[in-house]
Amino acid sequence: MFVKLWMQQDFISVNQDTSLAEAGAILDEHNFRHLPVVDADELVGIITQTDIKKALPSAIDSSLNAHDRMLATQAKVSAFMTTTPVTADSMDPLEDIATLMRKFKVGAIPVVEGKKIVGIITESDIFQAFIEILGADTKGARIEVQIDHNSSAIYTVIDICKRFEMDLTAFTLYKNFSPDQQLLTFRVSGKKLEQMVDDLWKAGVKINRILMPPDDE
Repeated sequence: MFVKLWMQQDFISVNQDTSLAEAGAILDEHNFRHLPVVDADELVGIITQTDIKKALPSAIDSSLNAHDRMLATQAKVSAFMTTTPVTADSMDPLEDIATLMRKFKVGAIPVVEGKKIVGIITESDIFQAFIEILGADTKGARIEVQIDHNSSAIYTVIDICKRFEMDLTAFTLYKNFSPDQQLLTFRVSGKKLEQMVDDLWKAGVKINRILMPPDDE
């Protein structure tokens, strides 16, 4: 899964001369936490909600007069933005970007081609990808099984699903479940679920848990 499939290509950006007050208003209006800063389509920085709050203590300082507080809000984004943000390529694997977000403690990463910004990917995008990959928003029974650390065990499960004409809609593997076994979770739908489950047992597949779909599915 690549960044290109999940990034937001229709994004809002500001330029270096945008005031902190204006940038803050954009963040509030759209419920964003990050804004790319661009110059002629080239990424030059990123400004966050936290950056703005740190930059504007004087704007809410009651000891200052109204004129001084107004001047504080008119400070430019360029003075407070991060000028060397972490960036991604559109063909970077999604898991690499999730790792970068955790490593650098950032919630969004601009996606660039050369210096040109082509999108932005956020924590919310990563979460949505996780939901779809796991099939959390699809119909069907969710089955969790333990299998040996070999490829043939995976093929056995797939072959049994195919034999009973079950529609396999999600498939995830946790290889470090235990020294001897890996944890396979998949979601299937079809009319022969019980027969398929019986054959999984007969094939030596240890079934941990089956979550059945609601009756209205």
